Formats: sequence, C-alpha cells, structure tokens
Amino acid sequence: MLKSIYHTGFVVQDVEKSLAFYTDVMGFKLLYRTHRNDEFVEKVLGFEGAHIRGAFMSLDNGYALELIQYIYPSSAEGHTDRNNLGATHLAFKVENLDEYYAAMSRKGLRFVNPPATLIEDGVLVRKAAYCQDPDGNWLEFVEFPE
Repeated sequence: MLKSIYHTGFVVQDVEKSLAFYTDVMGFKLLYRTHRNDEFVEKVLGFEGAHIRGAFMSLDNGYALELIQYIYPSSAEGHTDRNNLGATHLAFKVENLDEYYAAMSRKGLRFVNPPATLIEDGVLVRKAAYCQDPDGNWLEFVEFPE
C-alpha cells in the first residue's frame, strides 16, 4: 500500500553545478550527498557496474528533490520537450507569481512565457509559468488565489 510521495529525482550532467542552481537560485537546502558504486545501486538501477553521485535537497516541507549524476553508464543528451511521451515536470506552489517570475528571470531562469492567468466565470483560478533547469528538466510555478 502506498503511503506518500518520498522524492522526485532528476538526472543531471554535473551534480555540483545543478546543486548550486537548486540551492543558490531556487532556495533548496542540501540534506545530504550520495556517491555509490556498489551492489545496492546496481540492483536498484539495473546497470552492472553502476556508479552515481547525487544530492538530496528539500524546501523543509518533508518532500525531497534528488539529483543524480551517472558516472557509469554515462548519460546521453536527452532534452525532452514538454510534450514528448516520458517528459516530466516538477511543480511548485509560489506566492505572487508575477514577483517570483521577475526575480527568477533576473537570476537567469528562462521561462517559456510570462505567467499565464486562468480565469473561469470571472474568477481567478490560478497563474502558472514553465521553465527548465540547467539540465533541461521542466519546472512549473503555480500561484493559487487565497
């Protein structure tokens, strides 16, 4: 029986570069680092000789983001567009998306478009915006009215 969602994992090219992005730009806190090349990681990942480096981070809400750099086997280029099968995204709730969008744009995030506003029957339902992290993983930022 499922109990809860534990974490989301992103494959990255350089765990140190991505860790800097998520901590310095996005405000995550590093929980711990990993470096494994043992029988456990081989079994979990299904790659003989698997060797990975990683980091777990959080926003102090019990949910973690894992970054995984494959040392062996190395990763192929794989920037999946958001409409391709297998594409994923991680969505964050934010306060005041317009301000967040402006601040994150100044920090170098490149969004698909400025925040979009969904209004139904004259009522604001939500605002949302999409962008990618440095490795091409899709991120969504959503504001819900209070």
